[in-house]
Amino acid sequence: MTHRRRWVLAALAVALLLVACSDDDGGSDPPSTSSSVPGPTNTIAPDDPALTARLITAEDLPEGFAPTEDVDTTITAFCAGQDAAAGLSADGRAIVGFTRTPAGASVIEVVFRFEGDDAAQFVSQAEQLLTSCSEVPDATGLAFTYESLSEPVAATLEGADSSAGRVGTSVGSGGLTVEIAVIQQGDLGALVAVLGLDEPRTALDDLASTAFTAALDGLVR
Repeated sequence: MTHRRRWVLAALAVALLLVACSDDDGGSDPPSTSSSVPGPTNTIAPDDPALTARLITAEDLPEGFAPTEDVDTTITAFCAGQDAAAGLSADGRAIVGFTRTPAGASVIEVVFRFEGDDAAQFVSQAEQLLTSCSEVPDATGLAFTYESLSEPVAATLEGADSSAGRVGTSVGSGGLTVEIAVIQQGDLGALVAVLGLDEPRTALDDLASTAFTAALDGLVR
């Protein structure tokens, strides 16, 4: 499997759990062409330019990171048939991804503006799936073993209203790892995935700390 292919599969597997949500009148927006694998009963929240300003930027990340179009395809589950946004409603989203030169690490973030108490519920449902989906394949056939974030990385999430996070190691490909944070601040919810391929854990922790801090800063500003 090529390096690029392994990264794309990882992005599909982790990320982006989400993309979900009904509109105010109980109808649904048509799926965005940038999200071609919606989950059962979910629809795609419309892209929201106002949320774009809250996303991580290349300037927030270490030197060598640049935006990528490879995040245009997302799926709605950590494991097959299990959707962290199931039953939730949002009226907008924004999404961004970055790859690094030299290769070996990537960052993805999606932000939603949820309705009612759904931002907190989003974190709660993600927490449940990060437990129940450990070692369970997703729709692409990839599975990750999840464990707790290291203490320094977890500390970057302490200012959020609520959060969940894990480190995942690919089952059958230990060189493929991901650090995930799901963050709620008011009515906003974000998922950040920091992916590494043969990346030392200390280096991935440093990158995750930087990305998670930038994501939380974006939600509170």
